[in-house]
Amino acid sequence: MNKRGTAAVEFALAFPLLLLAFLAAFELFRLVQAQRGLDVAVTQALRYGAVRSASASSADIQGIATSTLTTLLGSAGGASVTVSFSPAYAPGDQLTVSAQLPWTAAFLPGEFAAVTLTASGAITVQN
Repeated sequence: MNKRGTAAVEFALAFPLLLLAFLAAFELFRLVQAQRGLDVAVTQALRYGAVRSASASSADIQGIATSTLTTLLGSAGGASVTVSFSPAYAPGDQLTVSAQLPWTAAFLPGEFAAVTLTASGAITVQN
């Protein structure tokens, strides 16, 4: 029985599946990294706004979120940040920051092609 080429045939059958699994894992890593970056950006913006109510504006708080995203992900890539206050921006009031980030898969089409990641949080303004 001739067994020449068996390894090459097995490799040819298995390689596409291994490549697909590797690319899927890579895309999942990118997705989790982007979501974590968005969460950290919202948290940083909330912390900034909670302790600087006398000197910070909505634009400043949005800028903190955007710059944190840029630092963590290399780009804010179409992120939108919404800042709201309830009832006002004063000590004891509620500050809410929400952010959305469009994410697109680099290698895998279909279900992972385009997702909008979201993060939001609220905190009580301190001073």
